[in-house]
Amino acid sequence: MRPLDDFVPAYEFSERHQLEIRAEAARIDRALREASLAEIPVARALVWLRSLGRRRSTGGQPFLELALQSAVLLEDTPGEGVVLGLTGEFWRLRSAPDPARPRTAGEFVAYDRPDVCKAVIDFRIDELGPGRCRLTTETRVQVVDPAARRAFRRYWLVVRPFSGLIRILFVRAVRRRAEDQAREM
Repeated sequence: MRPLDDFVPAYEFSERHQLEIRAEAARIDRALREASLAEIPVARALVWLRSLGRRRSTGGQPFLELALQSAVLLEDTPGEGVVLGLTGEFWRLRSAPDPARPRTAGEFVAYDRPDVCKAVIDFRIDELGPGRCRLTTETRVQVVDPAARRAFRRYWLVVRPFSGLIRILFVRAVRRRAEDQAREM
C-alpha cells in the first residue's frame, strides 16, 4: 500500500491507534470489511450524537460501507488495508454542499481549497509472524487556511477523544471478529 504521505504529505492534526491480532491478514481484512457500528454501541451512539439524530439507522451496515457515503476510497489493497479521504468544514454541523468535493483518488490528491479540511483515515494490516498481525489506524487532517485551522482546532479539542474512541472500539471489534473466525477453523 502507498504511504499516507502520497495523499496528505503535510498535516496539522493526527491520531494513530494500533493493536495486535492473533489471526492471518486475510481474516483481519475480512473482519475489517464486515465489522459494523451495530457491534459497537458506544460508537453508534457517538455517531448518532454527531449527526444530531439526522442519520437513519445503519441496520448493521459495515462501517467502511457507511464511511464511503461521505468519503472517497483512496486505496483498497486486500490483505493490506484501506485508505479513505474526506473533505469538509468538519467543525460545522451542517456545511454547504461542496460541488468540487472529490469523488476519486486523483481528485482528492488535487483538491486544494485552503478553507476546507482535507483528511485521510487508513486501516493497515502488517504481518508480524505466522498467525499474528498488527492493525493500525491513522488519521491526518490538513487545514491550510489560518482561520479554518483555528476553527478546526477548537472542534478537534472537543471531538478528538471521542473520534479516537470510535476508532479504538472499531479496531477491537475487528480483532474480536478475526480472532473468533480463526478459532472456528
